[in-house]
Amino acid sequence: MSIPHHGNHDASIDPTRDQVRTLRDSGRDGQVVMLNLLKFREVACYPEGSGEPTISGAAAYARYEHAFTETVSAISCAEIVYKGACEQVFIGMAGTPETDWDAVLLVRYPSRQHFLAMMAAPVYRDALVHRYAGLARTVLIQCG
Repeated sequence: MSIPHHGNHDASIDPTRDQVRTLRDSGRDGQVVMLNLLKFREVACYPEGSGEPTISGAAAYARYEHAFTETVSAISCAEIVYKGACEQVFIGMAGTPETDWDAVLLVRYPSRQHFLAMMAAPVYRDALVHRYAGLARTVLIQCG
C-alpha cells in the first residue's frame, strides 16, 4: 500500500511499509484501539494553489477526522472513545517534544483489518491532505 503524495505530503507522520506489514501480519485478533498523540500546526499547511482557506492545524485535522469517522465509517467502523486536549504534564519533563502534545485521541476499530481497509480506501487517502496540513507531528500507538 503506497501513500498518495499530496503537495503537502509529510512522510514523518505516515507509517513505513514495514510498520504496515507488521500490523497486517502479526497483530493480534480482535478489536484494537489506536492512541493518537497530536501536535497541530498553528496554521494549516495546504499545498500551494489548493484553494483551501487559511485555517488552524486543529481545524484541518478535524476535516481529516471526519473522513475516518464519517466518510468511510462503513469500512472503518471507527468509534472515537476519547478526544481531548492535553492539559498538564503530571509525570515527565514539561516542554519537551516527548510531552508537548495538543490533543489525544483514542479510536476503537473492530479489528486491524478494519483499520487497514480504511487506510486503503480512496476517499480516506484523499483526506490525508488535511492530516498533512494540520499535523506538525504525531505518534500513533496500537493498544488492546
